Amino acid sequence: MRNLIFLGFLILLTGCAKSNPDLTAPLTTPLTLLVIIPNAPTNLKGVVSKSTQIDLTWTDNSDNEEGFKIERKSGTDAYKLIATLNSNVMTYSDKSIVDPTNYMYRIFSYHQKGNSTHSNEINLATSVTDVDGNKYTFVQIGQQVWMDKNLEVETYRNGDVIPQVTDAKEWAALKTGAWCYHSNNKANGVIYGKLYNWYAVNDPRGLAPKGWHIPNNAEWTILTTFLGGTSVAGGKMKSTGTSRWDSPNFGATNESGFSGLPGNTRYNIIGTFGDLGNFGVWWSAESATVKEAWSQMLEYRNERLDRVYLTMESGYSVRCLKDDSTKLN
Repeated sequence: MRNLIFLGFLILLTGCAKSNPDLTAPLTTPLTLLVIIPNAPTNLKGVVSKSTQIDLTWTDNSDNEEGFKIERKSGTDAYKLIATLNSNVMTYSDKSIVDPTNYMYRIFSYHQKGNSTHSNEINLATSVTDVDGNKYTFVQIGQQVWMDKNLEVETYRNGDVIPQVTDAKEWAALKTGAWCYHSNNKANGVIYGKLYNWYAVNDPRGLAPKGWHIPNNAEWTILTTFLGGTSVAGGKMKSTGTSRWDSPNFGATNESGFSGLPGNTRYNIIGTFGDLGNFGVWWSAESATVKEAWSQMLEYRNERLDRVYLTMESGYSVRCLKDDSTKLN
């Protein structure tokens, strides 16, 4: 680090007069140290690692700061101090996030003689909103950013309405996009989100919110690999306990934050519903055949994440992935 402390000396000579300067007179006043305030930190960056935590990093451009002060604001609020850190620190995790909203941050170096100007400001969103106004928080898993609950939208991204189909025979005969609540019960939608057929997933009008998409097989594989492989990834993705999952909900830890729930399915042939509690299935964006598409399945009886292909008329949950997960904000 560059040494940015500049020393200046003021030598005061006593017993001197303009008419009779005496350059040999003794020095009676000590040297005065002029301290320059520290330079401002730069390159402030942030990552929303989960909906309740934002991780910050920055570049320290001084070696004379006493520490750093971090300020945050949301909406039209004024900046407020949220942390005071020691010198030479260049990371901070803000774990005081409560409301899913946008947060702005800035940081400055401080010294008893004065503070630096503030760094660049950054604006970070801890949620995303679909075209119907439904709000979703998200979680970083490895280098990917996933929504932490299932999709609920009733409208394609271009504004066209996605039909809700409740009749079993009508559902089974569909060749276009549709959605339903499990058992046609709106209360189930509050917990598990909506079930969509694959025609809605594949519709070019767009099912996911802007900046997000339905993951393909390769992206599901990245998730599975990061979580330790097919045989154990499911346990790390399932919500814990047996209030939603059937017992024993084997291996469930939800350490990834994916919070997978057993939303089950609407069967393609007769349009009826499977029992809630024993498995959850999420569509992939890829077809397997002209009549079938890929999906990922979690079960109550094991900790696996299995890839299966199912008929496109089936109704399953949808989970969205951020478009460019290497650019988190």
